[in-house]
Amino acid sequence: MASSKDSLSPSDPLHSLFTSKTDTRITPLSKLLPTTGGVDSTLTLVGYGLFFVSSQLQNLQSLELKGFSHLLTSDAALKAGITTPIPTLADLIVSTKTLAGMCSDFRTFTRLWGLLGVYALTKKQYLDPPKDAVLKAVSLAQVLSLGSYYVYENAYYLGSKGVLRGWTPEKITRWAKTSLKLFLIYELMDVVKLWRSRVLREEKKARVTAEGEGNEKEKRMEEIRKEEEAWVRLALVTAAYIPVSVHWSSEKGKLSDGWVGAFLTVVGIVKVRAAWAATA
Repeated sequence: MASSKDSLSPSDPLHSLFTSKTDTRITPLSKLLPTTGGVDSTLTLVGYGLFFVSSQLQNLQSLELKGFSHLLTSDAALKAGITTPIPTLADLIVSTKTLAGMCSDFRTFTRLWGLLGVYALTKKQYLDPPKDAVLKAVSLAQVLSLGSYYVYENAYYLGSKGVLRGWTPEKITRWAKTSLKLFLIYELMDVVKLWRSRVLREEKKARVTAEGEGNEKEKRMEEIRKEEEAWVRLALVTAAYIPVSVHWSSEKGKLSDGWVGAFLTVVGIVKVRAAWAATA
């Protein structure tokens, strides 16, 4: 049976679009963005990518490139025949930071119903807990830390927006720091999970390798390869999140905006790639 693409006439103006490489990129994107996870992944990449760009523009601005400064004056622009305003680095910095802030604010808003996800994790922990004792303890600790994180984050966010009345800036800051410390605990538990999962996977791989040839062995080895791919993704995300979580939860952060943007851009890339692959 012919596909809808095959039924298009070559003379149709839309034929070249719907059979092009552009279409193969737009179609998965149209499946990715309507989902909550897809939006969060995309905005993580875009938002912190812009945050990184903004930090680099600030570094560029501090260099005071005098050779180009004459291009940013209105008199020089008029002499050069330019009648439209030339955006300055300061304008670009403000624009990129503002858009990055919008991405972050939207993501925080969507986490107002994050406790529903914690409910699902709690249900899974109760009905089908990990068989390994270490992973079971890690899973429980992550449910508790993530649930507490959402409570504190949701509260300070609503307080900062004036929904919860009477919240002072000091209280908002205190609750924000507490929420980030709870998120750091969640990420540190991921380190334990990564270690224990790797140990168990290597033991499993040794057992499967010792088996004879056959379709069942190939199937189990393919499962192990997929587990390894998921492990690498989690390792990258965890390695990027931990320094930023330490930075944000401490009284005086040690990371520059550039490093924060770079670390979380990595998180965005990993998440978007995984979400993109899921749309295939």
